[in-house]
Amino acid sequence: MKRWNVLIVFVFMATLAGCGNGHEPHAGEDGHGDHGHEEPAEGEKEHDGQDHSGQKEEKDHGDHESASEESHEGEKGGQELALSDAVIREFGLEVREAGPGSLSIRREFPGEVVFDEGLITHVTARVSGRAEKLLKQSGEQVSEGEVLAVLSSRELARVRSQFLSAKASLELARATFQRKQRLANDQIASEAELQESRQALSEAQVKVELVRRELRTLGMTPEGIEALDLESNASLARYELTAPADGTIIERHLTRGERVSANAAGDSSFVIASREQVWGQLSIFPQSIDDVSPGQSVTVQATDSNASAISAITYVTPLMQETTRSARGRVVLENASGQWYPGQFITGNVTVETVDADVVVPQTAVQTMDGGPRVFVRTDHGFRAHPVKLGRKADGKVEILQGLSAGERYAAVNTFTLKAEFDREQLKHAGHSH
Repeated sequence: MKRWNVLIVFVFMATLAGCGNGHEPHAGEDGHGDHGHEEPAEGEKEHDGQDHSGQKEEKDHGDHESASEESHEGEKGGQELALSDAVIREFGLEVREAGPGSLSIRREFPGEVVFDEGLITHVTARVSGRAEKLLKQSGEQVSEGEVLAVLSSRELARVRSQFLSAKASLELARATFQRKQRLANDQIASEAELQESRQALSEAQVKVELVRRELRTLGMTPEGIEALDLESNASLARYELTAPADGTIIERHLTRGERVSANAAGDSSFVIASREQVWGQLSIFPQSIDDVSPGQSVTVQATDSNASAISAITYVTPLMQETTRSARGRVVLENASGQWYPGQFITGNVTVETVDADVVVPQTAVQTMDGGPRVFVRTDHGFRAHPVKLGRKADGKVEILQGLSAGERYAAVNTFTLKAEFDREQLKHAGHSH
């Protein structure tokens, strides 16, 4: 009996072990299996729905990226950038209306300030002599008639002596004629004697006049000639070298005791120049010589100071200089204020042509984007970058040949901020597409 009891217990335990090892699902066949089948189907359906939703999101995301790429490409071709009025004011953007304008085509030339040749005076002695006194030095201002140096001249002494002698002979001839005239009236002197004295008087007058003219040629004034006196023989050789005009002594070529010759060609004792008016000499190079002519306006600017002036070309040399292979253009500069100094370097901007254009904008309105020039046209919501074709440039302005019409409103200044915004948007879209 004990064996059968043990066997029954063993069979019972084996049965329980079989139920725990997965034999229970077979019980589903008795009706409980429908419920167990529906739950996995419902889970499977839910799983399928999640898969389809994920595919939809992925598709939508792909479409969004595609739309972003299209927007980015649109910006390159003039896509609008939305900006509020507040931001526009913050950026300091100035909106103007496109319209016609004129361009002054200019050429720039280097140059130098020089003395006006018409205001340079070379002071030379009219008689030969020796320098005894030098009263003025280089750099000093002098007035017309002021004594610069004193010479001792035997030549002048000789001519003055001749004048005094001729003057004395004239007085004697005049007295003789008057005496002969009285005698002739008293019938004491003959008519022939009276005629002879009259002839002598006339010859004496001519001689005095000839010597007087020679003294005038030597630089003496009429007052100085009449003041000559035989009693001042010591001063007959004194020759005063005077300034013929107001100005500044820019050169002195005379030393004390130096021999001065009146016949020496080009030997100036002093050179005096006035700075009341000076010249600006511009170097005109061969490629521009046909563009420059008298009458054209020129703005002259000193390279080492704030001195500037607006004048006109007065003369262009017909020949090229051998050393520089350039012609010279002359500009007259008024210098009453003394702002121009001969030897000063200058720059001359010559207006060679003035042209009219249908659309002209400041160069600050043009920015380079995507390898080409752009102008930012105002829209209802912001700005649009328009590709444009540029024409001539001058005076900080540029001609627009294509891409901007008269009447369109555009950003004129501070456009670099707009360019930065467009670039930022472009980078943002480029990053989003990845």
